[in-house]
Amino acid sequence: MDYEAKDWELNPHLYLQDSEGNFVKNKDGTPRKKAGRPKTDTEKAIKSARATISRKQRNIQKLEQKLNNAKSSFKKQKETIEKLDNTKEGVVTESDLDTLPKAVKEVLDNHHVFFHANEGPQTDFLAAGEKDVLYGGAAGGGKSYAMIVDPLRYAHRSAHRALILRRSMPELRELIDKSRELYPKAFIGAKFREVDKIWKFPSGATIQFSFLEKDSDVYRFQGQAYSWIGFDEITHLPTEFAWNYLASRLRTTDPEPS
Repeated sequence: MDYEAKDWELNPHLYLQDSEGNFVKNKDGTPRKKAGRPKTDTEKAIKSARATISRKQRNIQKLEQKLNNAKSSFKKQKETIEKLDNTKEGVVTESDLDTLPKAVKEVLDNHHVFFHANEGPQTDFLAAGEKDVLYGGAAGGGKSYAMIVDPLRYAHRSAHRALILRRSMPELRELIDKSRELYPKAFIGAKFREVDKIWKFPSGATIQFSFLEKDSDVYRFQGQAYSWIGFDEITHLPTEFAWNYLASRLRTTDPEPS
């Protein structure tokens, strides 16, 4: 009589085995089958294909994230360079400079950057895009320096006309002295006319310094048009009349948007 092979002998991979390779047996002494139905070659191939697809999908996601990071870095670098060459308005902050290649940043730090805005209110003021911006705080917070720096962002435009105001001439002198430290460095060729208290820039732009001791002083600017007006220590003015009147002088023929 021929011997009939047992299933576990023909398909040992379908049965449980211990660490030594012996079959794990049932109570009746027969080998115990593995749980679940046996997988066919087709099912194994499908499982392998799914694992491959999942792995490739994860790689694609990593590459997409890398591409998005590169796009974001490129955009920040482009915006910073546009600010530096005055084709885009805005304040170049320390974080902006950090987006540039190290070699470029070192050159700018050593040769071209004459003013670094302080982190906080000064940077917020200079970066603000609103038409009317107020900047308060205790003495030493950089308000006056921000006042003379802000109009420089348009000094490359021939139609730019800025006006910086204080309550009295002695107070105005402090701002003028600060402008002497900065303006000739920021714009080579900028000249200050002492009699008129006006800076003239190579582009043709001007920044004028003046004072308002009384409300009637605003009539000195009757018929004038300015693209930028700044009040330093506006709370020292006697009334709101000067603010309201000079708002009507804030107009420009500059074809470029400000």
